[in-house]
Amino acid sequence: MARKRIGELLLERGAITSAQLEAALQAQQRTHQRLGAALVSLGAITEKTLAHALSEALGVPVMDLAARTPDWSAIHLLRTRFCEQHELFPVALETVGGRRLLVVAMADPLDSAAVQEMEFTTGLKVSPRVAPLSAVRAAIQRYYHRPAPASAPASPTPAQPSVPEVLEDDVEEIIVGEELPPGENTRRVSLEQLIQEREQQRRRKRDQTRPTSSASTKRAGDISAELDSLFGDVLPAAPAALDPVEELERKFWALMRIMARKGLLTKEEFTRELDDESGS
Repeated sequence: MARKRIGELLLERGAITSAQLEAALQAQQRTHQRLGAALVSLGAITEKTLAHALSEALGVPVMDLAARTPDWSAIHLLRTRFCEQHELFPVALETVGGRRLLVVAMADPLDSAAVQEMEFTTGLKVSPRVAPLSAVRAAIQRYYHRPAPASAPASPTPAQPSVPEVLEDDVEEIIVGEELPPGENTRRVSLEQLIQEREQQRRRKRDQTRPTSSASTKRAGDISAELDSLFGDVLPAAPAALDPVEELERKFWALMRIMARKGLLTKEEFTRELDDESGS
């Protein structure tokens, strides 16, 4: 998927003007909204236009969440807090070409950090769909939160739809993203970029030293399975094209990036441990 920002894509397609983008960026600094939401709140673009512009630019289909009944096996894979923080909603599990996919409706399909974290924690490849932010929030509220109690119980009639099941352990207040100290976001991004550079270096070195032994391949497969178990019970993915060693390395680097974004790892810790390992 293209690694551009929403503002760049909308500007390129003529959906907004430079002045509107600048106003939305200033509003974003004050409100900490996502840029798309800021543009909509300023009246620069409608949610529907935003969704279709992103769909056409990225080649990602638009999903009508109001007309789609979600799959509970998909909903149970992601937690409420994560969905609210990244403004996304898991819709279904599909099998394409023999591989299981997690279909996710996203207000911002360019949120590569969210996609990486979903793929790592579920073990499934994410297939994004574009959906308006209000529709995503409505789906989260309907399927993850307990419905408000009625003032008086009413007798059900055949014309009334059944109340959807809710996740009992996920009834929470809507979460507002934390505000990071000055400079912290820059440090985290810098560390994530360093991790990506090291990952690419390791991949090139690994490709030069193929093939790997069958014993190390089996051991890597065992470790990869153990790593999956740390993130709870998830549906097993179909066999992927990667061998166990490559799959283990992919999970390791994804874990490093996630820890960097969450502030659980410093640049000094990462370089010290990796340099010690390289020198040993």
